[in-house]
Amino acid sequence: MLTFTQIKSEFKPNTPIFITDLENTNLISSDALRKSFSRMAKTGEIKRFQKGIYYIPEKTIFGESSLNPADVIRRKYLSDDNNQYGVLTGLALLNKWGLTTQVPNVIEISTNNETNRKRLVQVGGQAVILRRSRTPITNENVTLIEFLETLSSIDFNNGEQLNFLRTYLKSQSFSRSLLDQVLISYPKKIYQKLVESGMINDFA
Repeated sequence: MLTFTQIKSEFKPNTPIFITDLENTNLISSDALRKSFSRMAKTGEIKRFQKGIYYIPEKTIFGESSLNPADVIRRKYLSDDNNQYGVLTGLALLNKWGLTTQVPNVIEISTNNETNRKRLVQVGGQAVILRRSRTPITNENVTLIEFLETLSSIDFNNGEQLNFLRTYLKSQSFSRSLLDQVLISYPKKIYQKLVESGMINDFA
């Protein structure tokens, strides 16, 4: 059986703990693992965020802390401390880049951790549209993929947005070979936008 002492040594308070991640270590059977978490949740040592997701709460002057859904979304679909495996897309990405002040009710994400072409999930009350990544997202190509996703979402009649991307691209050192590797998985219209805008010339 898994003990709270073992969990506490592995995870900081208010950090998402995913049952599936622990199952993949093969250190304990799935059945024993779930029974251990159920037992610890009943004693109050850990808290259940939603099915398959737990965390160690902290005591504050307002009571026990709760887990932030944004932290769960980031860890499950975007990145951990070492690896990038997803990117925001659509309105959420434009908001992140400061290209819109609109805050989307539904967050859209492209991630390696999704096998469906498109799926709607709820994470702590936050609606999230998940899409299988067009190409595997890595630490090396994540910034370029974010750029291409932004390029596919902006209004090309909006000179301010277009100029922002032009300026951003000039500040980067994306290689043409990396672009070719990633771009093959995107619609032809993305390549056309790069050519028509002249941004294709800013790839080394």
